[in-house]
Amino acid sequence: MRRSRSAVLGMALALALGGGLGGTALGPPASAASAVAAQRSVPASMVVEQAGDDAILQHYEQLGGSASFLGTPVGSAYDVAGGRAQDYTGGTIYFSAGTGAYEVHGAIRGRYLELGGPAGFLGFPLTDETSTPGAAGRHNNFAGGAIYFSAGTGAYEVHGAIRGHYLELGGPAGFLGFPLTDETSTPGAAGRHNNFAGGAIYFSAGTGAYEVHGAIRGRYLELGGPAGFLGFPLTDETSTPGAAGRYNNFAGGAIYFSAGTGAYEVHGAIRGHYLELGGPAGFLGFPLTDETSTPGAAGRHNNFAGGAIYFSAGTGAYEVHGAIRGHYLELGGPAGVLGFPVTDETGTPDGVGRFNHFSGTNAGSSIYWSPATGAHEVYGAIRAQWVALGWERSRLGYPISGEYSITGGRRNDFQHGSILWHAASGRIEVIYTSVPSALLGVDLERIPTTQKVVALTFDAGANDAALRSILATLAAHGVPGTFFLTGDWVNQFPSNPALIYNAGHRIGNHSMTHPDFTTLTDAQIAAEISSAQRTIEAAGGDPRPFFRFPFGARDSRTIADVNAAGYAAVRWTVDTLGWQGTMNGTRGPSFIVQRVLASAQPGEIVLMHLGSNPDDGSTLDAAALPEVISQLRAAGYGFVTLDAALG
Repeated sequence: MRRSRSAVLGMALALALGGGLGGTALGPPASAASAVAAQRSVPASMVVEQAGDDAILQHYEQLGGSASFLGTPVGSAYDVAGGRAQDYTGGTIYFSAGTGAYEVHGAIRGRYLELGGPAGFLGFPLTDETSTPGAAGRHNNFAGGAIYFSAGTGAYEVHGAIRGHYLELGGPAGFLGFPLTDETSTPGAAGRHNNFAGGAIYFSAGTGAYEVHGAIRGRYLELGGPAGFLGFPLTDETSTPGAAGRYNNFAGGAIYFSAGTGAYEVHGAIRGHYLELGGPAGFLGFPLTDETSTPGAAGRHNNFAGGAIYFSAGTGAYEVHGAIRGHYLELGGPAGVLGFPVTDETGTPDGVGRFNHFSGTNAGSSIYWSPATGAHEVYGAIRAQWVALGWERSRLGYPISGEYSITGGRRNDFQHGSILWHAASGRIEVIYTSVPSALLGVDLERIPTTQKVVALTFDAGANDAALRSILATLAAHGVPGTFFLTGDWVNQFPSNPALIYNAGHRIGNHSMTHPDFTTLTDAQIAAEISSAQRTIEAAGGDPRPFFRFPFGARDSRTIADVNAAGYAAVRWTVDTLGWQGTMNGTRGPSFIVQRVLASAQPGEIVLMHLGSNPDDGSTLDAAALPEVISQLRAAGYGFVTLDAALG
């Protein structure tokens, strides 16, 4: 009776490994003893070889034998590491006891042999070459991986963790498509990767296997791929929650992409703060740049669709956006006077505006914004004074200008005044420009107060005789004064205003040419006031909001004109009449002292004059001033500038 190859294989294995055809309970018949002995003398390797050859033959016949794509045998079956193989004109069938018999042919076989065949890391095949579901290509699975082929890509292997993730993502039918490379070590980094038609999968022992594709992958490779600072991916490309875009996280940062912005990386402290602010779904939106060094300053930044985040080792990472950022960049950004931000943009306590604080110099710096004023910077000593007054909730309100140069110093303007810094003295001068309603329509004759204070005021219009004597007396007694200057006097003595304000005194407007205002038109009055104001400002001071009528000549119309120009009209409680001189020797300093003391009262405004009498050259006010101060103090009075009248 002729036995089939499978039957012969079974008998051979049973005889080689099990000790015979019968069970262990019965021995072989005596007539068969010699045959059994002969079978037992066959080496086990020959039995396995025969089994492999039979399995190969059986699979060959299942595939159609010589009529199949494999064609006719080429030579005999032969040993390969761990199994057997048989070549055919159209391919090879490989066999191992652990995998069975499967064919490999064409480009896949070529690649398989290049990778070492069964002796390589792929080992023996687990499938015949098979069409890839959902994709126009072919593949073989092997014990150690797979080889995929398409006409457009060729044949490449994928194995291990990368293959596992590749299959999770749909294999060739997924967005990655067919491989373009075998798994390869990543240059400069301890890991592996496969490139695919639609992207790549990267693997390291510390991160696992994840894909990167499209514009994000392009940017990733530009930045050095796994060997760059980003390192290996920690996620596949993923949609950004709450925003129309995509991202990959990497060991060293992330790359974000949207159709409108492109693909850019964000990492380190900047990325940490970006995520705190909502990432792409926050007000900053998607990045517009990679992290970049800040020109002219030791730090880094990323620009985003909605602003920027700046970082330095000394300040940390903070965002700047909108109108504040626009002004910040106009001022030079981190390389400018403001330095790096030390806060995000924040709402002001009054609920109206916004601000960023910056590292700056000279006591810090800020930019403040409100709908009514726009964005303006405040820094240094001027900012310190504004802070001391109460920021935007002070009487000054929000800044309406940045800091700018004036003669002898610097200045910021605010909604209701200005702060001036005088370089020669280091003095900070606060100017309030708003006129309280109680001072409208009046020519103020005393400060409205119950406190025992006196305001010493000095008019200047003729010459500057005794100015230095008066300033020396005020300094010696620590008394402030208010000086009303005409524009013509400032033009005649251009260095004198600096002497006055650097000594800590207040300046007021006394008109340009000292005319009688009651004889002028409204337009002429406005011109007199504005010309004097510009002249005094050009000298580095600011007379607002105090105005004194020349000769004291005024009426309701002229007072209204002064108010319309932003000034409060200030008269006096007592005129010392020192400007009249000695009156042929009948008056001396004591006359001045008596007049002032006779009118002493809370809020007294004393009118004195600079300059000498044109007839006798006397300067009685300067001569009387030390005694005036001493006797007023003895009577319990203190001294203020006219700013006390503003409340």
